[in-house]
Amino acid sequence: MSAAKSINSTLIAISYAFCWGVGITLTKVALSEITPTTLLIIQLFSSVLFLMTICQLTAQPLPLSWQQLKQGVAGIFEPALAYMFGIVGIQMTTASNATLISSTEVILTILLAAVFLNERLTQLKLLLASISFLGVSLLMLKDIQSTDQSSLVGDVLVLVGTFFAVCYALLSKRQIETAHPLQLTTAQQAIGLITTVLCFGVLSMLNPEYEVSAANISLPFWLLAIGSGIMQYALAFFLYLIALQTVPASHAAFYLTLIPVFGVTSAVLIIGEQPSLAQAIGSCLVVASSYCANRLTTL
Repeated sequence: MSAAKSINSTLIAISYAFCWGVGITLTKVALSEITPTTLLIIQLFSSVLFLMTICQLTAQPLPLSWQQLKQGVAGIFEPALAYMFGIVGIQMTTASNATLISSTEVILTILLAAVFLNERLTQLKLLLASISFLGVSLLMLKDIQSTDQSSLVGDVLVLVGTFFAVCYALLSKRQIETAHPLQLTTAQQAIGLITTVLCFGVLSMLNPEYEVSAANISLPFWLLAIGSGIMQYALAFFLYLIALQTVPASHAAFYLTLIPVFGVTSAVLIIGEQPSLAQAIGSCLVVASSYCANRLTTL
């Protein structure tokens, strides 16, 4: 790979990590006024509308037929299932915890890519994976010891959502080899929106707490919901699929180690969250293990 392409790939990777990391914090802020179900629908709708507009401006075909939409089947895993679990989890835990737990996607992708995509798995990768899981354990230690188990439940929901995100990455890696990134992103987001609306529709009939209602949302929070949707869904996923075109899924996942950096930093600056010592040590282990894995050319 030439130096120019290498720099371009790095910038793309940093960009999708930034969008996801800051997007988690913005979602946490938006949840202070908007219910999780309503926020997710607004975010996904904003993402789909934005992507369709870009398709129109760039003369790319819109995925309006069922045949075109079928290529977006990975959207069932993410953003649909991953974010349905994740957005509820974020509401119950801290933005910092949610961001750092999500970083286990790096390690899970490495392990599952070796099984399903035949990507190389070495002892060094396994060592770094162990260090990362130790870091996440330290991150969750405070919530495990707490008498208030709501944050622990939130951590677990975020972790389940992360697993669905890995399923998305593995499926998308296969699809992106023959698909255009913008069209594939649009189809995936549209399928994700449809799946989310159907799931929340069923849940709302069982429990009124899941009802979607945009009443009493102030203008600043409308803008926050729309902006975070475009950043966290449309831009982040589009850039991620561009990266998957040229690198293995496990390599693209290594750049996700930057998500905690952007997420925790933005949580401190925007929300004023202060991680504990154990969380700080845990986050350092997670970030350091993924960073080392990304830098070692032997992987």
